[in-house]
Amino acid sequence: MRRALAGRVVAAMLLAACTHATTIAPSAPQPLPAHGESMIDTTPKERRRMVPPEVYLRAYLTWFGGLAPLDVQAKARGKNLFDAWDDYLAALGLPDHRIDLPRAMQSNTLMLATLGRLAEALCARAAEHDLHARQKPRVVFDFDAGKIATLDDFAPRFDVLHRTFLGYPAALAPGTRVQRFFLLWQQVAAHHTKKSALTADETAWAAVCTALVQHPETELY
Repeated sequence: MRRALAGRVVAAMLLAACTHATTIAPSAPQPLPAHGESMIDTTPKERRRMVPPEVYLRAYLTWFGGLAPLDVQAKARGKNLFDAWDDYLAALGLPDHRIDLPRAMQSNTLMLATLGRLAEALCARAAEHDLHARQKPRVVFDFDAGKIATLDDFAPRFDVLHRTFLGYPAALAPGTRVQRFFLLWQQVAAHHTKKSALTADETAWAAVCTALVQHPETELY
């Protein structure tokens, strides 16, 4: 009897507490505290360096047709365009185990110059192949050369080469890059007087190609 009465009293007290309970309103939202800003140090910590010469040779072979080295040698030898890879091993810093020639442990100006001459030859041959081709596939100059009179004519064609050799659109490059390369194109085209397999415009495109292959963003890291 007492337990039942005690239960009823507790129930009555709980009912009274629930009846007179007050509603708690949510507090006003507060802005999150600002996080501290961290500065990123992008200054170069050491001078730019070259990657191993095998990387450049593989990149050249990929850009200019995706052939194996011996295939390039076989295709070029008949036209007196290329003699043998062995003649360039030492200049490129590659080892030659037949004569116990070790690998060059540091890059040097001869290595850069040899890679530059190789790029120049490849660009000239690519211009001759692509810009004379009436139909695709074109290897490097994958555009119609057309008539270049203004910067607007030059920019979209230059963007094709810029994406190939530097890996990103020319629009993301420093603001004056397109204008500077257009000036290079104009100067080469204007001073082209030697009779060759390439016209003035084609020679100018070969010069732009060479400048991109030899650009620090391509050669150094």
